[in-house]
Amino acid sequence: MIPSILSPKALRTAGSRHPRAVSGLFVLGLLLAGAASPLARAAAEEPGSAASTKEEPKQVKIGAYVMSLYDLNANNNTFAADFWLWAVHDKRYDIKPLKTMEPDNARSFATSLDTTEEHDPVRYHAQKVRGVFSYNWNVENFPFDRHELKISLGEGQDEVSALTYTADGANTGIEPSVEVEGWKIDAVKIQTGTHSFSSTFGEPGSAPNSTYAQAVVSIFVSRRAMGLFFKLHSAVYIAFLIGMISFFLDTSKDGLFGGRISLLVGMIFATVLNTQRIATALGQTDAFTLPDKIHVLTLAALLCALIGSLVSRRFHVRDQAEHAYRVDWWMGAGLFVTYVAANIILIAHAAQAG
Repeated sequence: MIPSILSPKALRTAGSRHPRAVSGLFVLGLLLAGAASPLARAAAEEPGSAASTKEEPKQVKIGAYVMSLYDLNANNNTFAADFWLWAVHDKRYDIKPLKTMEPDNARSFATSLDTTEEHDPVRYHAQKVRGVFSYNWNVENFPFDRHELKISLGEGQDEVSALTYTADGANTGIEPSVEVEGWKIDAVKIQTGTHSFSSTFGEPGSAPNSTYAQAVVSIFVSRRAMGLFFKLHSAVYIAFLIGMISFFLDTSKDGLFGGRISLLVGMIFATVLNTQRIATALGQTDAFTLPDKIHVLTLAALLCALIGSLVSRRFHVRDQAEHAYRVDWWMGAGLFVTYVAANIILIAHAAQAG
C-alpha cells in the first residue's frame, strides 16, 4: 500500500508549494518499492512457507533375524530359511511397510505372527517368515565353494520418492544354535538400496522408469571342505598311484606287459566311475568344477602311462632295453611330479577363490 504522504493528492499539493520536496518523496517511494521485492521473495522461500515445502520420503528401518536355514539344494538352485522380519518408522506415518513389501526371489513365501506396537515416537511392525528362495549355485570351486545366499525384499507400492529403507544392521543376525550339515555359517548382514524397473507397469502418466526401495538379507556360508574333498577324491588318487606302480612292471615279458596294460585300463575305468559318483553327489551343472579338473587330469596321466607302456614295449621288441627302461623311469617320474604340482595349483586356486 502507498503511504498517505505519497498519495497523488499529497504530491499535487506538495508540488505546488515545495517542488524540491516532491522530488525527494518520489525518490523515497522508488527505494521503498525496490526493498519490498526481495523481502517478498525471501518470505516465499522460507522453509515453513507453502512455496518451498517439499514432502520428504518416509524412512523405514528394516531388520531380520534368521531362526533356521535348511535345504541348501544346488540341484534345484534353491535354499530355505525361516526368519523374523521387522520394520520401524515414525508413528506419524500411516503406513504398513511389511504389508506392501514383497520378496523378489522367493519361490514360496508365507508369513505369520504379525504384530504392531507403539513405541513413542515410532511404530514397530514384525512378522515371522518362512520361504524357499532361488539362488544360482556356482559350484565351480566345489567343495571349497563359498556362497552369499540372498533374500531380496522390495517395496511394492510406493516409489523411493515416497518411501525409502534404512538397514538395522545392529540387530540383524542369526540364531547361534543354527547348524547346517556340511556347511559353516560365517555371517548374516542386511543392506538397503533401490531397484529400478524399466517399466511403468502400465500406470498412466508415470515416468518411463520406476524405482523402489529394496532390502537384501545376505547369509554367508562356506562348505566344510577337507573331509568331503578326501572322501570324494580318495578313489581317484588311489587309481593314479596304482597307475604309477605299473611303471615298475617289465614290459619285456609278455605276462607282465599284459598285466600292466590291464592295470592301467582298470584304473581308467575306475576313474570314470568315480566321476559319475561325484556328478550324482553334486548334481547336474554346466560348470567345469574342481572335481572335473582333477578327474580329467587323472585320466590324462593314466592315458600317458598307457602310451608310455606301449613305447617301452616297442623298444624291448627292437632289443633296445636301455631306451625302454629310460622311458619307464623318466615318464613315471615326470608324470608323478606334474600330477602332484597340478593338483596343488588347482586346489589352492579353488580354496582361495571359494
